[in-house]
Amino acid sequence: MSTDLDALTDAALDVLRRHGPLTDDDLAAHLADEGFGDADELGYAVVDLDHPYLDLLPDGRNVAVDTLLEGRVFTHRLSAAEIAADATGADELGLPTRALWGNPDEDRVEYVFNDSEDERLVERGIGDGDIPDEDILLLPPGTFAGWSPGDVVAFTVTDGRVQWRRVDGDLAAGPDLAAGIGADTEFPVLLEDVLLSLVATDPAAFAEPAVPLNEWIDAAGFDRHQDDIAPRGFDFAEYLREQRLAVYAEELDLDREAVPDVLMFVGLVESIEDGDELDPQFVEHGAGLYRHLADPYVAAVALGQVIEHELAPAALAQAAEVLLSFGSRELAAPAHWFAGRAAEYDGRMRDAERHYEQSAGADVEFVPSLIDLAHFASDRGDAVRGLTLLDRIEGGDEEPLYELLQFFRPVDRPDLGRNDRCWCGSGRKYKVCHLGKADHPLTERAAWLYQKAAMHTDLPRWSVVQFALAENRVAALDEFDEEYAEALNEALADPLITDLVLFECGAFAEFVEQRGYLLPEDELDLARQWLEAKRSLYEVERVQPGVSVTARDLVTGETVEISDRVASRQVGAGELLLTRLVSVGDAWRIVGEIQRIAEEQRAAMLEVLDDPDLDPAALVDPFSDEAD
Repeated sequence: MSTDLDALTDAALDVLRRHGPLTDDDLAAHLADEGFGDADELGYAVVDLDHPYLDLLPDGRNVAVDTLLEGRVFTHRLSAAEIAADATGADELGLPTRALWGNPDEDRVEYVFNDSEDERLVERGIGDGDIPDEDILLLPPGTFAGWSPGDVVAFTVTDGRVQWRRVDGDLAAGPDLAAGIGADTEFPVLLEDVLLSLVATDPAAFAEPAVPLNEWIDAAGFDRHQDDIAPRGFDFAEYLREQRLAVYAEELDLDREAVPDVLMFVGLVESIEDGDELDPQFVEHGAGLYRHLADPYVAAVALGQVIEHELAPAALAQAAEVLLSFGSRELAAPAHWFAGRAAEYDGRMRDAERHYEQSAGADVEFVPSLIDLAHFASDRGDAVRGLTLLDRIEGGDEEPLYELLQFFRPVDRPDLGRNDRCWCGSGRKYKVCHLGKADHPLTERAAWLYQKAAMHTDLPRWSVVQFALAENRVAALDEFDEEYAEALNEALADPLITDLVLFECGAFAEFVEQRGYLLPEDELDLARQWLEAKRSLYEVERVQPGVSVTARDLVTGETVEISDRVASRQVGAGELLLTRLVSVGDAWRIVGEIQRIAEEQRAAMLEVLDDPDLDPAALVDPFSDEAD
């Protein structure tokens, strides 16, 4: 269906004004009769129509609000502050303010959000709290001249315009509120839903000035809190608390019971970061406040919230100490894990590993610590220990690290005893050198080294950099477009973005500095060599499929033979490749990603590479959809 959405909206309003409230199917049928397309397709389209005058009744029928509003009267009792400012609070007026959404009448009346710093309110002398409503109607100066506090102003919508007048004499009692709510309704209910239902079903409702809404609600035995009403004595505070917790539970994908523990822990970290004196609420009930954090999933969600709030590692570490101070064994595992993550985020890897070991010691099934310890084992080249740790986890074989470690599982050497000299020639005993560790040649372990470093980019500070580069990739798209989220996710998963974060942005250098002590000596030496390698543009001269690629560095002019069996099957002579070459043993290898560059981009790319202050984002731009 290619019908213009604005035209369809106007047609839908016209149908509803003529025929009254209609279900989606009935509205779609009317629109189809008027030539707007197939009724089934229109049934899906009407759900997405948006206009200030389009609304749904509580029974699900569509309605044109302006038709319902015509001639209805809503009243408001004025305060001294409102009279002085020629303004009224809008919260009590209900539906008439809709006319100002769909047909602004700013020469006569303005609908303004109640912000004490708004110049329009300052000019009227309306200070903070003078009018407690969330929204305010500003009427022409002098409107309430001669009026007194307690006087009643009536608002009516006539021909789409808001009119007002003073009401003298008695006021009607108003329609039956209980009937408007319905006997089967669960409380609380939206006041606007009640009003819409009343004016849609009762032509006499609000046809003459009645008592102001708040007085009408009170007289009927109901309480009001903001936009909701409920029977007298209803506990709105507890209801709203439960609603907030339910929303958090859905957003965080948690059981409702676990949400308070997560919020309390995040609040504890925030309080510590703010430098506040420790509030008794965070400790007065001890470990019971945080007991759900013993669940590894809940602990991971809590840490995710700490990261999302960009709270400092030091504050997280101190919060972990608070948990440990309770002496609860079940909280020891998450507390040490939090402390380990804080240390890792702070670059203190030895402290991090110590805490992870203590966490796993407190709970041998605490999954997050087992995974982190497996990463440490992987960095050391100890595939056996890494796999053993992951095998303790249900579904551990689905962890990304598992497949990598399986590939580098060492080959048994039954010809060597534990105390024999190691086969590698190091002179050390087999048990302290290569027993249980990878015995693959460095040429193969180069790929493992790269993956170890790539996992370092998962730290929050590098995730932020990665996200910024991904946003740069999709900058040409409208962030409200349906394609934006998909394109952004694809960019985040792009190996080029990870490679740029590693080398141009500095994550690899930090990895070597902070975790280099864990690496086997030959891998550490290789990593230091990689730090010196620069990304360059290469022109392929010859290809030996399955063996090598001969290419000329267009920056230095040197010709190199690249020993890369995979690349040699993917590229052809004459292609331009943006990549990084390093020496592994006696051969040149590709580290990271290969990106093809179009011939027409050659000069621009060489100019980018020649910039001594190279911005990594400049290497993302050429690979937009337009460039491809």
